[in-house]
Amino acid sequence: MILSYCRHNHSHPDAKAPALEVRDLTAGYAGEERPALKGINLSVPMGASVALVGANGAGKSTLFKAVSGLLPLRCGTVRVFGHHLGECHQRVVYLPQRSEIDWQFPISVLELVLTGRYVYAGWFLRTGRNDERLALEALAQLDAADLAGRQISKLSGGQQQRVLIARALAQNADLLLLDEPLNAVDANTRHTIAQVLDAIKKQGKTVIMATHYFDSQDKRYDGAIYLKDGEQVTDTGSRAGHEGCDHP
Repeated sequence: MILSYCRHNHSHPDAKAPALEVRDLTAGYAGEERPALKGINLSVPMGASVALVGANGAGKSTLFKAVSGLLPLRCGTVRVFGHHLGECHQRVVYLPQRSEIDWQFPISVLELVLTGRYVYAGWFLRTGRNDERLALEALAQLDAADLAGRQISKLSGGQQQRVLIARALAQNADLLLLDEPLNAVDANTRHTIAQVLDAIKKQGKTVIMATHYFDSQDKRYDGAIYLKDGEQVTDTGSRAGHEGCDHP
């Protein structure tokens, strides 16, 4: 895929509600009897930066897809800024892992970043000059403005990750779901992305970042949510249930 888009009504956030509230969530993929996620309960306050921790196959990507509306729920509820799933769609951006993107698709970097603006314009309306300005500004924040005209098939791994982050920034969402954005990138890219994420946090936006590892002393995060085999645990080595964020 390139990046999925689904148009919904746009509601203003409830300032008194958590950025994300999930209750008794069970979700799975078509054709699979066993759910990929079972009994997930969590609440992430506005402005928090949270690590979503688990090994490959733990359910991190599945949770992001369920929260962003890309995977149907079998039961349970998801509320984003106080609204039912989909009513605040423009406020949420999901950044998939690089491996899920079709990097041979014949579009330029700028065109890919502009897809972050489709949630406002829709598939059948053209993006305008303001959208292009925001896309270019996002690329500049990632030190990638010089890549705007390049075909995405010509990008290195680190450049791909910068461009995906730029697309997320271009949407100007308030809740960012980032699926292992620092995985398998060079040191310079990691530093640049870390700076951008720090700036996002200072703006009061909410960030949930999937990762394999979590250090309670890492000041980037306000807490952590752990998953193992599609269920919540107190840490990645425990089977016990856990709700909300584990604050250091």
